[in-house]
Amino acid sequence: MEKNSSLWKSLVTEHPLCTTWKQEAEGAIYHLASILFVVGFMGGSGFFGLLYVFSLLGLGFLSSAVWAWVDICAADIFSWNFVLFVICFMQFVHIAYQVHSITFARDFHVLYSSLFKPLGIPLPVFRTIALSSEVVSLEKEHCYAMQGKTSIDRLSVLISGSSWILLSGIR
Repeated sequence: MEKNSSLWKSLVTEHPLCTTWKQEAEGAIYHLASILFVVGFMGGSGFFGLLYVFSLLGLGFLSSAVWAWVDICAADIFSWNFVLFVICFMQFVHIAYQVHSITFARDFHVLYSSLFKPLGIPLPVFRTIALSSEVVSLEKEHCYAMQGKTSIDRLSVLISGSSWILLSGIR
């Protein structure tokens, strides 16, 4: 207990106050970095919100690294900010790769836009469902299932009069 109180005493009561303050303001790069941090933390949720956040935070860390290198010549501040910039950049690239254009057959696009998109299901989640699915075309006068005779072990969705999408991953 004695050790904790002496630590508190040295931090609060015996800490020297700043006697001289720097008279000039920091450079424009420092203020740009601060603005990018504030705007970056205002990002939303979801994939596009994450792209927004990591792009602005990465630019803020890059600006801070440039400020540390050019204005104050501090290698440790530069190093930390540059490492954080690289992490944000890698995260941005990873998220952008997940969001990249996902192509499906026409039937899957119709299914997504008519059923899954109105429910708020993101396209990458639908992609995982669609990858485990198959499209079956039925001939005229051909039955896919009969009541009381066909076991129900998967979800089936009729897209048009002739093709079914079997979402076999959902049980």
